[in-house]
Amino acid sequence: MERRATCAKNLFMEVRIKLFLGILVGAWTLGASAQQRSKCDKHRDKAYEEFQMQDYKKAAKTIKKAIKCNPNDAQYHQLSAAINETLGDTSESIKAHQASVNAEPMDQGNYYYFASYLYRIEKYELCLNVIDDYYAAPLLEGFNPKRHAAKMPIPEKIERLKASATLSLRDSKLMANLNIQNMGPDINTANSEYWPGMNLDGSTFVFTRLVDHQEDFYFSYKKSSGWSKSIPAPGRINTPENEGTSSVFMGADKQWLFFTVCNQGGFGSCDLFYSELNGSKWGPRNNMGEVINSEFWDAQPSISADGNTLVFSSARRKGSQGDKDLWIAKRINGMWQEPVNMGPKINTKRSEQAPFLHYDGRTLYFSSDGHDGFGEHDLFVVRMNEAGEWGEPQNLGKGINTQTNDVGFYVDALGQKAYFASQRGGGYGGMDIYSMDLPEHLKPLPVNYLLGKVLDKETNQPIKAKVRLVDLKNENVWFEDSVAEFLIPIVPNNNYALLTEASGYLFDSKNFQPLPSTEDKPFEVIAALERYKTNQIVRLNNIFFDVDKFDLKNESFTELAEVIRVLKQNPEMHIEISGHTDNTGSVEHNQVLSKNRAQAVVAYLVEKGIDKKRLTSIGFGSSKPADTNETASGRALNRRIEMRIVKVKN
Repeated sequence: MERRATCAKNLFMEVRIKLFLGILVGAWTLGASAQQRSKCDKHRDKAYEEFQMQDYKKAAKTIKKAIKCNPNDAQYHQLSAAINETLGDTSESIKAHQASVNAEPMDQGNYYYFASYLYRIEKYELCLNVIDDYYAAPLLEGFNPKRHAAKMPIPEKIERLKASATLSLRDSKLMANLNIQNMGPDINTANSEYWPGMNLDGSTFVFTRLVDHQEDFYFSYKKSSGWSKSIPAPGRINTPENEGTSSVFMGADKQWLFFTVCNQGGFGSCDLFYSELNGSKWGPRNNMGEVINSEFWDAQPSISADGNTLVFSSARRKGSQGDKDLWIAKRINGMWQEPVNMGPKINTKRSEQAPFLHYDGRTLYFSSDGHDGFGEHDLFVVRMNEAGEWGEPQNLGKGINTQTNDVGFYVDALGQKAYFASQRGGGYGGMDIYSMDLPEHLKPLPVNYLLGKVLDKETNQPIKAKVRLVDLKNENVWFEDSVAEFLIPIVPNNNYALLTEASGYLFDSKNFQPLPSTEDKPFEVIAALERYKTNQIVRLNNIFFDVDKFDLKNESFTELAEVIRVLKQNPEMHIEISGHTDNTGSVEHNQVLSKNRAQAVVAYLVEKGIDKKRLTSIGFGSSKPADTNETASGRALNRRIEMRIVKVKN
C-alpha cells in the first residue's frame, strides 16, 4: 500500500463529522416537523444538537433516553460512541460501538468505525479482532451488498488500518526499552534541529539548524560527560544561503563532509557537494559533478564507510518511481559511476528521503510517506542479503514513529545507539534531535574497521596499490580500490582476506577474524610490498586446512587465485611452496603433515593450469618456527604455508 493509515486526529474527525452527518442524510433532518419523527428520534435529534453545541454531558444523558426508547437502532449507539469518546469515557465508548455492531451485525461500516476507535485508544489486538469481523460480515445470512457493504473509501482505509494495527501490536511490547531521550539544550534550541550524523569513531556530532529560514551546520564534540555545546561548523562550509543534510566520511588520515547546497549554482535546484577537513577547519566546497548531480533536485547524501558508495534522494530524475526517490552510486577507481534508482521495493509513488547507509554497508535507514506507517513521514529500515539484493522495507515501529514527521535516522558504528529528528511533543521547539537505544531487531551489523597504508618495503614510501578485502566464507568482495591509504569496515565473526598488489611487487597477504570484543579497537595495518627478487618469501595467510588434515578448505581459493595471477603475469617465475607446523605431535608426524599440505597447494596450482616444472614443495614440520611454541597465539603463527621465489626475471 502506498498511503499510510490515517492519524488518530483525522480518524476522530472522520467519525465525529462524516459519520454523524451521514446519519442525517435521507434518514432524518433537524428541520423536519415533529410529526414526522418518532418519540425516540426526538431524543436522538436533541442529543445531536447538544453534541454540535459541545454540550457533551447533556448530549450523553439525552442519547441514553433515545437508546432506552429504541435499543436496536445502530445509529443511536454510534452517536453515543462519539459523545462518550469526546468526554474521554473509554468504557462507555467501547460499549456503544459494540452495541452498534450487535444491532446491525451485517453493516461493515460499523465494524470499521469500531476498529478505528480501538486503534486510537491503542487496543490493537481487539482492533484486529473487529477487523476480522468486518471481513466476515458478508458471510452472514441476509447480507445485502447494496445495503450492508462498506462504501469507498472504507475498504481501502480498513486495509491501512489493519497494517498499522499489526505493526502497533508488535511494537507496543518494545516501547519500554527504547529509552528515547531528547538530546538536551547543548544540541536542541527553540529553533529546529535535524539531519544528525557523526564521523565513524563517534567523536564529532554534526547536524543542521534552521534559524530565521536559514540552514547551517553545527558541530558538537564528545566529552566524558556527554556532548559539548554546539557551535557553527568551523571553516568555509556555512554561507548566507542554505546548507544541510550531511554525511561524514573518515579516511585513513583525512575526513570529508558530503552535503546539500541549494540555489547557489551547480547543475540543478539542489546539488551534492563535499568539503575536506584541513586541520580543525573545513575547506572550500566542491560540487560532486554532473554524473551525480542532475538538472533537478539532488539532496541528502549518505556516504559508505569506505567512501565508495553514495545513497541520496532525488526528484524527477529520469527513471524515478515517484515524487522523490532514493538513488545509489558506486565509485570505481576514484570515479563516480552513473546513479541507479533503488527500485520499487524501496521507492513508492510518494517521497523517500533522508537515507543513512550504515557502516556495515548492508543496512539502510530512510524516511518515507509512501509506505504504511503512523504519521506524515515515518522511519524505515531495509537490508541487503548475501546476494547483494535489497529486501522489503520494515517500519521502525510505533514509538519511534509518531503521528508527526520523524526523519534523519543515524545509527552509530557499533549498532547500539540511534539518533533522529522528530516533532513529537515535549521538545525545545520545532524539530528536536533525540537519541535512543536500538532494539535487536532493528540493529545493523556491528562494525569495526581496518585502517591501513601501503608502503614500499625498501623505501618506506607510500605507493598506490590495488587493495581487496574478501569475505572468505562466500568470496564476497567488501572493498576493492587502487589506494595508498584505506579505511575499510568489517563486522565480527567473519573471516577476511586482505590482499594488496601492485605492478612489479609481490602481493601482501593478511587475514582478519574479528570478534565482538574487538569492536572498539580498529585493526591498524601496513601492507609493505617488496619488488620481485630471488628468495623472496611471502606468507600465505589465507590457506586453510582442518586440524591434522591436508585437504584444502574452500576459504583457501581466494588467496590461491592471487598466486595463480602472479605466476601467469610472470611466466619465467619458479616458486617453492613450503609447509610448517607447530611442535604439537611427533617430529615425524609434523614433517609428513607439512609436506602433504605443501603438495596439496602445488596440486591445486597444477590443476588450474600452472606448469608443474615451475613448482616445488617441501615440508619443514616444526623445524622453522616463526614464533614461540609456548603460547596458543605463537603456535597459530607457526602453522603456515609460505611461498618462496626460486627464480624470477629481473
